[in-house]
Amino acid sequence: MQQTDIKRSDQMHNENEFDLREIFDTFLYYKWSILIITFLTVIMAATKLYFKPNIYSSSAVIEVKSVAGGTQGGNVPGSDFLGQAFTAFGSSNVNKDIEILKTFHVNNPVLNKVNFHTRYFVDKGFKQVEIYSNVPIKVKNVTIFNTKILGHQLKVIPVKDGYHLQVDNTLKNKMLHLLFDKEIIELDDQQILPYGEPIKNAYFELTVEKKYTIDQPIYVILNSNNRGIYESIKNNLMITQINQDAPLINITYADTIRVRADTYVNELAESFILQSVAEKTKGNDRIIDFIDEQLKEIKRKLDDSEKKLENYRIENKAIDPKLQGATYIEELSKIDIEVSQNELKEMLMKNLLAFIKKGENLDAMAPLLMELNDPSTLALITKLQEAQIKEEGLRAEYSSKHPGLIAVRKQIKYIIKKLILNVQNLKSSMLHRNRNLAKLKRSYDKNIESLPTQERILINLQRNYEVNAETYKYLLRKKSENEMLKVAILSDYRIIDRAYSSWKPIAPKRALFLIVFLFLGIILGVIQAFLRNFMNNKIQNKNDIENLTTLPIYGILPTLTQKVIQLEVFKDTRSPFAESYRNLRTNLQFARKENQANVVLVTSTISGEGKSTTVANLGAIFQMADLKTIVVNLDLRKPTLHHYFNVRNNTGMSTYLSGKSRIEDIIQSSEYKNLDIISSGPVPPNPSELILTDKLNELMDTLKEEYDYIFIDSAPLGLVTDTMHLMQYADLNLIVFRENYAKKSFVTDLNSLVEKHDLKHIGLVINSVDASSGSYGYGYGYGYGYGTSDESQKKNKIIEFFRKNFK
Repeated sequence: MQQTDIKRSDQMHNENEFDLREIFDTFLYYKWSILIITFLTVIMAATKLYFKPNIYSSSAVIEVKSVAGGTQGGNVPGSDFLGQAFTAFGSSNVNKDIEILKTFHVNNPVLNKVNFHTRYFVDKGFKQVEIYSNVPIKVKNVTIFNTKILGHQLKVIPVKDGYHLQVDNTLKNKMLHLLFDKEIIELDDQQILPYGEPIKNAYFELTVEKKYTIDQPIYVILNSNNRGIYESIKNNLMITQINQDAPLINITYADTIRVRADTYVNELAESFILQSVAEKTKGNDRIIDFIDEQLKEIKRKLDDSEKKLENYRIENKAIDPKLQGATYIEELSKIDIEVSQNELKEMLMKNLLAFIKKGENLDAMAPLLMELNDPSTLALITKLQEAQIKEEGLRAEYSSKHPGLIAVRKQIKYIIKKLILNVQNLKSSMLHRNRNLAKLKRSYDKNIESLPTQERILINLQRNYEVNAETYKYLLRKKSENEMLKVAILSDYRIIDRAYSSWKPIAPKRALFLIVFLFLGIILGVIQAFLRNFMNNKIQNKNDIENLTTLPIYGILPTLTQKVIQLEVFKDTRSPFAESYRNLRTNLQFARKENQANVVLVTSTISGEGKSTTVANLGAIFQMADLKTIVVNLDLRKPTLHHYFNVRNNTGMSTYLSGKSRIEDIIQSSEYKNLDIISSGPVPPNPSELILTDKLNELMDTLKEEYDYIFIDSAPLGLVTDTMHLMQYADLNLIVFRENYAKKSFVTDLNSLVEKHDLKHIGLVINSVDASSGSYGYGYGYGYGYGTSDESQKKNKIIEFFRKNFK
C-alpha cells in the first residue's frame, strides 16, 4: 500500500512538472509577442492618459433648518402647515431638497453666472488644454443664427492689426466631406478681422475683445443654451446627505478647471438659498393682494365661477387654450413631417423607376433605397442586382445565345416588370395617404380659426375661478398674517462650508490606470500566446512529441542555415551543432550491437525535414571516433547526399540494383579517412521495383563485413513505401522531425504505422531546434554528453521553484 502511494505521488509530481514545463515553454516561445503586446498596451494607456485632462472636485455643505417640531418653528400649532402652503420651502425633508438641487430650475441661474457658453483652449504639446482664468481674449455679444456651429472649434489666429478666424474641422468631418461630399463649415480664414468690432456671418454674430498679448492661436467653442449645457454637465454634479441623522447636504461638482468647480458649487448653494427666499416673498405678496376680501362673498363667487367654467368646458368640449393650441401645432407638425417624407419617397420612386427602365445599376441609389421601407420592393431590388451580376458574368463568358444567359435575361425582365408594378402601387398608396393628410390638415386649420373666440371666453372664466380660489385660500390664513410675514422673509437653509477643492485631481488615477493596463497587456499577451499555441498544429518543441508518442528521442539538433551544402561538423568541431551530433552519436552507441556492424536508417515523414543533412553529418561525426562508416543514399527519387561529399553521381545504387554496376564500382571514398559513400546514381524510372531486388541483400551483407556503421538515407516515410521495405535491414530506424515544420498529426500517423506493422527499433530525432531553447543534446537517457546548457538549467530551477511553491 505504501509503495502504491509513493508511486502515485511520483506520478503526480511528474504531471505537475510536465504541466509547469509546458506552460513555461509556451511563455518562453512567445515571449517577444507577449512583451510587445504588453508594451503596446501600456503605450496606449499612457497615450490615453496624456490626452485625458485632470478632473478636480469641489464641495460645499448646506444646513437644512428644521421647521416642524423643531427649534425654529416652536410649538405653535399648524406652523409647519402654513409655511409649506405659502413658500414650498423650509421643509425638513432633506431628500426632497436634494432632488430640488439637481433640477434645471435651480441650476439655470448658475449657468448664467459661470461661463460654460464660451470655452477657450490652447495648444500645449500634442494636446489642447482648456484655460479659464487670464484668457487673452473675450468673446462676447454672441448671437447664434445656425446651430450647426455649436460644438465646433473656432480658431482665433493672431496676426498684425487683428486676427484670422477659421473653423477647425475635425479629421472625421474632412474625410466625410472628401468622400461623401458632406457639408462642412467654412469661413473666410484669410480676412483680417479687427479686435473689438462685431463680426457677422451666416452662422453667428460676435465680438472678439483682446485683453492681453496673444502669442499663439486660441480655440473657442460656442455651446448651446442653458438646457443643453446642463444636460452635458449634470452627471458631474453630485448632491448627497452627509449623515442620515444630520440635516446637512453636500454639494460636489467635478470639472477639469478647479476654479470653475469652486465657482459653480458656491453659485449653486447661493442660488438655492435665494430661490427659497424668493418663493417665500412671493407667497407673502399673494396673501396681501386678497387680505381685504370678504370670505363669504368670495365663497359664493368661487362656486359660481366654478360651475360656469365646468359647464362651458362640457358644452364646448374645450380644454385649456394653451394646451389646445399646442396640440394643434404638434399635430400639424406631424402632418407636415409625414408629407415631407412622402415627397422624398415619391422623388425616390420616380428616380428608381427611371433607373429601372433605363437598365442602369442601382448601386448609386443603394443608401436611399432603405427609405422605401417596403420589404417586398427591397427583396425584388436585391434579386434584380443578383441577376444583373450573374448576367455580367455569363455575358463575359458566353455568347448572347447561351441558354443560361437567355434564362437570366428573362428573369431580369420579369423582376423589372414586377418591381415597376410594386413601385407604382406604393406610389398610389402614398398619394392616397397624402390626400387624407391634406384633409386632416384642413380640419385642424378650421378648428384653429375658431380658437380665439373660445380662448377669450375660456380665459375669462378660468381667470375668475382661479382668482376667487386663491383669494379664498389666503383669507383662511388671515389670522396668522404676522407669523406668515415673519417666516416668509427667512430662509430654511444656510451655507456651513463654502466651496473647497484639493489641488490633487480626483481622476484619472494615473498610476492605477497604468498598472491595470500593464496587467491587462500581460493577460492579453498570455491569451494570444496560448491561442497561437493551441491553433499551431506544428511541432514546436520536444514536449509536443513526448505528449504524442512514447518512442524514444535520440537527439535534438539545432537550426542550421547553409548557403553552401557542406559537412557542418567539420566547419567548427566545438560548435553547438557539432556537440549535438556527438551527443546523438553517444546515444546511438548505447543502442549498438557489439562486435558486428550496425545499420541505421534515417528517414522523415515528408521532404524538407533535414534527413539527408542528418545522415551526412552522422557519417562525419562517427568517422571522427575512428569508426569505419559508410553512408548509403537509397532515396532514389530525390538524391542530394552526394552534394555533401562532392562526389559524382553517374553511378550508384540505381545502376547497381539494375545490374549495370558492381559493388566495388559504386563505393566512393571521401576526403576523410574512415568515411565512404554510395550515392543514389541516376534517377531510375522504377525505384520501388529496384529496391525489392535480391541485390540489396547482397550489398548489405558485403557492407556489414567492411564497416562498423552503415547509415541509410531513405525516402520520406509518408510519401512512398520504399522505406517500409528498407526498415528490415536496419538495426535502428531514426525518424527526423523538423521543429515548426512537421505537423503534430505526423507523430500520430507514425504511431498508427508502428502499431499496424509492428515496427521495432524506432527512434526519433528533432531537427532545427530554436537556439534559445537550450535543449541541445537531450535524447535517449536524458542527455548523455553535452546534454544541458546553462539556460536549460536555469529554466529547470524556475520550474522546480514553481512546483514546490504553487502545488
